[in-house]
Amino acid sequence: MRAFDRRSVLKAAAAIGFGAGLDAAGVSEALAQGGLKLGPARPFSYDGLKAAAKRMAVGPYVGPQRPAPDIVGKINYEAWGKIAFDMDHALYADGPGRFPVSFFHLGMFFQKAVEMNVVEGASAREIIYDQSYFTMPEDSIARNLPQGAGFAGLRIQEPRGGALDWRKNDWVAFLGADYFRAIGALRQYGLSARAVAIDVAVAGKPEEFPDFTKFYIDGADADDSLTIYALLEGPSLVGACRFVMTRGKGVIMDIDQVLYLRADIARFGIAPLTTMYWFSEAKKETAVDWRPEVHDSDGLAMWTGTGERIWRPLNNPPRIVTSSFGDENPRGFGLLQRDRNFDHYLDGV
Repeated sequence: MRAFDRRSVLKAAAAIGFGAGLDAAGVSEALAQGGLKLGPARPFSYDGLKAAAKRMAVGPYVGPQRPAPDIVGKINYEAWGKIAFDMDHALYADGPGRFPVSFFHLGMFFQKAVEMNVVEGASAREIIYDQSYFTMPEDSIARNLPQGAGFAGLRIQEPRGGALDWRKNDWVAFLGADYFRAIGALRQYGLSARAVAIDVAVAGKPEEFPDFTKFYIDGADADDSLTIYALLEGPSLVGACRFVMTRGKGVIMDIDQVLYLRADIARFGIAPLTTMYWFSEAKKETAVDWRPEVHDSDGLAMWTGTGERIWRPLNNPPRIVTSSFGDENPRGFGLLQRDRNFDHYLDGV
């Protein structure tokens, strides 16, 4: 079995500690007082998660659960937008963790259930879905979901007692396949990251989107950081991931992954980024839209190992086009929106 390890170049100023602070019983009691329903305690460690991923990689791919598809498939964008998580039930809403964690509901565009667990020392307990965690209209079809249906993703809220209202402001979100994102220094979400990108732009072969199927949240002793472990599953690989996320002026993530391949991969994407781009002032079809440009990013910025800075504008061609850049020990790269003049967008939404 082949294994691939990688660590991001950014390092968070945080350490992971098991067994420190409150004991497991104290954490469970605090969470139960917040109204969360928890499953039985099970042994947990990052090494154990990696071992489980390695075992799964030699078996057939099953895929994540899709609970009550006849119901979830009818929770369209409008209906999903009317379902809100009740922050009184947030993980760590009353402690012991500094950063409360809220959860996304299932819906038409997020039909796969993701198992949520809270780490308590050297063990973990599943957070059981309950309809009472969410507010929704009386006639919402989501009310017909069975007990324990599951969640779609999670968000990390701002710290309790901070300058911002933690109930209204979050700084990290995991939602959809292996996507995740964090805010910048101006408190705005922009591009999204992915754990891996498999067979992107390979002729005659569809792109593969692995899923985060289990999360383990370790934030009981968090000060400026919170740690999340995740199990990543797809037809071609299984992986164990660790995210140490530090909240400062912006957000720094220290990411560790171990990936076990179960099939051949033609194009393996590490540290992939994705963004919204329709058109810009550099490329716009006639009468396509009344706004001058519409995008979340307008170019790829690269800082090479030799110190050179490269800017590659984005476009939207009618066919798949790839651009390749070679470098050794790159210092950084990312998708950016450099143009911040409102008159160039004329879009207040």
